Amino acid sequence: MAKTVEVSKITNVREDKKGNTVFRAAGTLDGRKFVALTIQWQGEPIFKVQENGSHQGLDGSGFTRGDRIAIARTCKAERLKLFGNGEKDQVEPELEAGEVVDLSADETDEDSVAA
Repeated sequence: MAKTVEVSKITNVREDKKGNTVFRAAGTLDGRKFVALTIQWQGEPIFKVQENGSHQGLDGSGFTRGDRIAIARTCKAERLKLFGNGEKDQVEPELEAGEVVDLSADETDEDSVAA
């Protein structure tokens, strides 16, 4: 059965000891709330579900292996959509590729006249 994962918020919360950005995701999995933080794995941030304030193994966890995979996959897709490969929000371009705009200053405007 397919898991329904909804990510409500992703933020970059801090840097780890090596200077890598740590992302935090919050959302729901089939109506159950979750929080996930990233760790670095082979040079890329991956999401780990947090329970009781830290990452737990599968034993005693409220999330199955499949739940964790579904959460991590969805969080990664949302992170890439919001931040790309960087740590800052991506800005949507105002112009289409190849679109040209002419800019000019009004000579009568006092602010545009050099002193």
